Amino acid sequence: MPHNARVEELVEQIMESEISTEEACRFEPSLLPAVVVRLEQIRAVALQVDSLFPSRERAAWPASATFPSGAALPTVPGYDIEDVLGRGGVGVVYKATQLSLHRSVALKMLLVGSYASQLELARFTREAKALAALRHPNIVQIYDVGQVDGRPFFTMEFVDGGTLGQRFASAPHSVRDAAKVIATLASAVQAAHDLGIIHRDLKPANILLTADGELRITDFGLARRVDDATALTRTGARMGTPSYMAPEQVLGTTLTVSADIYALGALLYEMLTGRPPFRASSFAEIERQLLNDQVVPPSRLNPKTPRDLDTICLKCLEKDPQRRYATSDDLAADVERFLRHEPIHARPLSRTKRFVRWGRRNPSLAAVFLMFTAFLGLLAVEGSREVAFAAGRRAEKARLTARLESGLELMRAEKFSEADALLGKLGDGGFADLRERIDSALSHLKLVEDLGLVTIRRVSACKMLGRSAQTNRDAERSYEALFQNAGLAAISDTPQEVATRIRQMDTHNALLAAMDDWAASTLDLDRREWLLEITRNADPDPRGWRGQARNSENWAKPQALLSLSQTDFDGEVSVELLCLLADRMDAAGIDSLSFRRKIQRERPDDFLANMVLADALRSESPDEAIRFLQATVAISPHVPAAHTKLGATLLSLGRYDEARESLEKALLLNPDSEIARTYLAKF
Repeated sequence: MPHNARVEELVEQIMESEISTEEACRFEPSLLPAVVVRLEQIRAVALQVDSLFPSRERAAWPASATFPSGAALPTVPGYDIEDVLGRGGVGVVYKATQLSLHRSVALKMLLVGSYASQLELARFTREAKALAALRHPNIVQIYDVGQVDGRPFFTMEFVDGGTLGQRFASAPHSVRDAAKVIATLASAVQAAHDLGIIHRDLKPANILLTADGELRITDFGLARRVDDATALTRTGARMGTPSYMAPEQVLGTTLTVSADIYALGALLYEMLTGRPPFRASSFAEIERQLLNDQVVPPSRLNPKTPRDLDTICLKCLEKDPQRRYATSDDLAADVERFLRHEPIHARPLSRTKRFVRWGRRNPSLAAVFLMFTAFLGLLAVEGSREVAFAAGRRAEKARLTARLESGLELMRAEKFSEADALLGKLGDGGFADLRERIDSALSHLKLVEDLGLVTIRRVSACKMLGRSAQTNRDAERSYEALFQNAGLAAISDTPQEVATRIRQMDTHNALLAAMDDWAASTLDLDRREWLLEITRNADPDPRGWRGQARNSENWAKPQALLSLSQTDFDGEVSVELLCLLADRMDAAGIDSLSFRRKIQRERPDDFLANMVLADALRSESPDEAIRFLQATVAISPHVPAAHTKLGATLLSLGRYDEARESLEKALLLNPDSEIARTYLAKF
């Protein structure tokens, strides 16, 4: 696999499962610097926008990347924050002192605050609730919960002895020590299971050690209740760390406490052998091995492993959950029997041994039976090969389908770049129907990308040379061609036909947003009514904000426009529709500046929201406009017009060096830009 592709795959694994960079690169340490750099690049846009809007803090540092040297520690009433212990995709753990009790605590804070997604907030809240419900000496205890500056946090017992993963690296475990660790962890996990909580992410990095060597299970961010069927059965929602995930987690099927028992078996396996049960150079290969390959017994990698412990470990790692230990208590009890040198329950008398004993009592019958069995075996060889091949193909298709569904779910959540990264690398395994579905999804993502570029070009086109009308005509032609080529909308189609097609698309919100901007750009009144009727049918909201904003009769009523601008709108309203209403206010002679400020406050990381506000401010308040133009450049650094507008505004204020730099960037992105050349000629 090419170096860059492997780095991208490791980054994807970190972002999906929220493991640390060190853990993801454990078997490929040479890639760690490149992975950290790539994660920092992914978060760069968010960090740049944060620096422009300091009142809306939403830092999200790359997992395990270096914390910025200038970043101040937060202030939390009642606590003295001392240092950073670690960080994940959206949160950070600090070492702190609880002032009222003079004790050291670990304070976990969700950094993205009010901008956190529902999934991130739910995961953070779920971890706090899970820890609060648990009382066990080997599970990290929670002390306090709260919120500061919009950032939820909770405090936990401070554990300062490192992790079990670090213990692996520093010294190998003896067989008996490994057994004692698993017995302790299994008893703690049973306490969670007794309360209906499945951890789902047991791994060496989530097992902490005190200075005295006592174990503490932590990080219940992926935990689920046993009765949470919706969360547990979401197709393709692969949560956890690959090397410790049970096969049913990879397939996205219903999980039970057996998933944690598998993870305990994987931990025991690694302590005995120095490596997890399955490992490979790619995430997909680990999944394939997990679903199709048999585990190599620990005793083959470490001959010092006793037969009983070998048996216990392999029973935990059975692919069929029904063949594992029924409970964590059963696992702990069997390990304790091993430690006491008593017979374990995991090895009942096998069928082979029962047959051997029967054969000794009935030698003639045994000989006939063996001959008959051999004959049947010869007949079954070819058939078994075909059955094994078919089973392998079914498992491979199930794995690929789960990945495809994950990509489609990302599309429905409007996480288009993540969906494209996942689906663009997804193979079809030779299945024609999967190839067709993957290609269809990728074509829909390409359409969304192309429509977004048309919107950005139209809104960001420079109006200083009187090109607004031509820009709108160009945008209308592009919209018409893209929708028609996609088979979604031809001018001869009825609005009802087009609306039906759009509603059926996973990307329907993005398509509606493009149609809102198309309606804003067209100079043809009949075409505009056709577009508005499509959006009203595809997104019915007759008495709500969206329905009223798309009613052209309201555009001729200044009071109706003013009322809409002063009414709160929900998160389903596209920025394109909001900008369309602002344009209608301008056309009706109503000052839209306050409404454009409102749009930007609600959508601070949206390119269009910042660009239209900057355009409205450039004449009267160029100093303020620069702030929002800098945001557009941070959000979409490859749009030449954004750099041109920033350079022209800086030039008008006499900030010549900065202006030259922005205009040269614009010319670098578009060497044919005569506007950028015109402004550069003034130097």
